[in-house]
Amino acid sequence: MPFTAPSGRKVVIAGNPVIEEFTVEGAGIKPGRLCKKGTAVTQVVVVAAATDKPGGWVGWDGEGAHPGASPATRDTAYTAAKKCPVVYGPGAIVYAQLAAGQTIAKDDPLIPAADGELQAASNIAATEQAGERHPAATTGSFPPGGMIVAIAKASVTTTGSAAPIIVESLI
Repeated sequence: MPFTAPSGRKVVIAGNPVIEEFTVEGAGIKPGRLCKKGTAVTQVVVVAAATDKPGGWVGWDGEGAHPGASPATRDTAYTAAKKCPVVYGPGAIVYAQLAAGQTIAKDDPLIPAADGELQAASNIAATEQAGERHPAATTGSFPPGGMIVAIAKASVTTTGSAAPIIVESLI
């Protein structure tokens, strides 16, 4: 049976993720968006690019947001310096946000995008160097195009604006 959008003010649809409370640093922290560690280890900021290293998904009332700090809608950001729940754990089914201009099929891998949203992952391209039989080696362990953070659990196409998408979290 396919997963469906959650009713009510929650982000987690299924699974048993870890939920931690952090202080919002800056703007743009909205329910269902990717976030990462802020200036202090007790703070979070919104993920701004594919190469950011996200630490989890911003939760909402269903994940324990304080009533006085909880945003009114999914598209409203938490106020800076307020507390927000952050959800993480592989296998959790999450109601996230897909960036504009994406065509995603069920089971497609997804990477971070601006504003804590998601975008399609692409294959790594490698080229052979002149006179060499193998592509040049890269160093490090973090993928240059961004790490895969989720698998789409539904097909969604966005054009002029972002839209919700149900995903399986890999973080």
